[in-house]
Amino acid sequence: MTIKRRIVIALKCMMLVFTGFSQSAQLAENYFRSPVDYDFKLSGNFCELRETHFHSGLDIKPSSKGNDKIYSIADGYVSRLRVASGGYGNVLYIDHPDVGYTSVYAHLEGFNDNISSLARQHQMALESFEVDFLLDPHILPVKKGDIIGIMGNSGYSFGTHLHFEIRDTKTEKPINPLLFGMKNPDNLPPSLVSMAIHGLDPDFHKVCDIRIPLDAIQGGTVNIPSPIEVPAWRVGIALQTYDRTDGSHNKLGIYSIHVYVDDSLSYSYHLDKVSFDQTKNIIGFYDYSVRKKESKTFALCYKYPGNKLEFLHNNGAGLINVYASKDRKVRIDVEDFSKNRSSVQFLLRRSENMQDPTAWPYKVKIQAGEPYELKEKNFTMLFSENSLFRNIKLSYQTIEEEGKETKYQIHDTDEPIRTPIFIAIKPEYPLDDKMSKAIIIRTGTKGGRTSYGGTWKDGSITARVSDFGTYHIDYDTVGPTIKIVDFNTLAGKKRAFRFMIKDNYSTKGEDAEDIEYKVWIDGVFTISTLSAKSSIVEIPLKDLSDGSHILKIEAKDHSGNISFFNSTFVKKGV
Repeated sequence: MTIKRRIVIALKCMMLVFTGFSQSAQLAENYFRSPVDYDFKLSGNFCELRETHFHSGLDIKPSSKGNDKIYSIADGYVSRLRVASGGYGNVLYIDHPDVGYTSVYAHLEGFNDNISSLARQHQMALESFEVDFLLDPHILPVKKGDIIGIMGNSGYSFGTHLHFEIRDTKTEKPINPLLFGMKNPDNLPPSLVSMAIHGLDPDFHKVCDIRIPLDAIQGGTVNIPSPIEVPAWRVGIALQTYDRTDGSHNKLGIYSIHVYVDDSLSYSYHLDKVSFDQTKNIIGFYDYSVRKKESKTFALCYKYPGNKLEFLHNNGAGLINVYASKDRKVRIDVEDFSKNRSSVQFLLRRSENMQDPTAWPYKVKIQAGEPYELKEKNFTMLFSENSLFRNIKLSYQTIEEEGKETKYQIHDTDEPIRTPIFIAIKPEYPLDDKMSKAIIIRTGTKGGRTSYGGTWKDGSITARVSDFGTYHIDYDTVGPTIKIVDFNTLAGKKRAFRFMIKDNYSTKGEDAEDIEYKVWIDGVFTISTLSAKSSIVEIPLKDLSDGSHILKIEAKDHSGNISFFNSTFVKKGV
């Protein structure tokens, strides 16, 4: 590339940054190609609302032919390579240093031969199926259009597709790939499914939730003729909405929302980029309690005090004061990336019969933005200044059963937590030799139990938890189960054995470790694929010679409990 060409590209990159990623600012015409060789359709778009995170890229559907090749979108080098049982599965990161961006290709079925060989070297050296490593620029350089892998369904994926991202290399922030000229024809406006009018108390808790169906209206403006009466002093709006693109039935996320009150902009955003370290804020961006109870996603058109999403900065809080003597005119515009628009317009009026906030017993009021420590007998709970989206009246009680560790019931499970809360529990009964087996357990409303793991500090076991609920100490002394799915001592022409490896607890949080496993055949470590979706380990046999062999499987859980499977088998007649 010539110096002049690099200068032009650099200047256009600066334009992209300083224009706030406006749609009119392209990096450079045709600089990035598509990661596939066909006109793609999407099953997921940038920043659509997933349960625990904003979707950080595009989900590109497979072609009708299948077995689709994946291509590097520009010159660069493989900077990171990861193989995992969950998450992105088989994923490549390619840095494009001339322009300062990184492209990401996830859920691949496999890599090209050079990349696969390097991944295998690391797996064998570490004796681990899962590997994650960085590479220097000279190790795996790539050119624009090089085949880097095959589209697949690896990791936490539920259908063949390519999860594709473009990130700022320096900040690692994902950026909407459509800003870089990726083509996805879209002439369909968003669909408006339902609207909720939330009457809010001073702490942003609902005193009423008025639902208004919009019948999935698509395009144009919906005018609600009669004023909507609300028994509250102030209101926030929430919308259930989705988008579709040409030739695809998949429901996608919307790109932007603008709320106008009496013709003045009250709240707005557009989704051009999002930071990974802010992704947990999503549970304060939609109606968390409705999502948990009804499995419906209503995007809030107002902002909690503790929601620090960058794209909401300086765009208004979206709160609407309502009056009995004066109607407030509200219009909400919903747009997709191609500027197709659907709108709803209505009047708000305060009802004469006001709704008093529901009173419930509580221990203390905790302010969002302020740290707080609750310390009692054998239990400590620490909120940081970033733990909450809004003020809460903390409810808390102990549940004691003779001969068992006390359970600590903490607040309402429908309240979202922004950043994890630190808890510490001191055991009430002698540990004997069980100290290394201790974990913090959260008991679900339906009886499920989730391990948050934990570490010992000053005589207590501690963990960071991201949900309110009921917690207690338990002791895990049971090893993982290794269950035969497809195994026979007379292997014949089998190309693989399959086993299911599961623990007696599901795990969550930074203080809990997932199951570790290893497979050996004839004492030699064998790379065996684990699917986090099914807990199935697949042990390859296709390159194994005929004859008698010894299989050994080891699985270890968070508490160090180890289980084994040992057997001889005979392979014959490949």
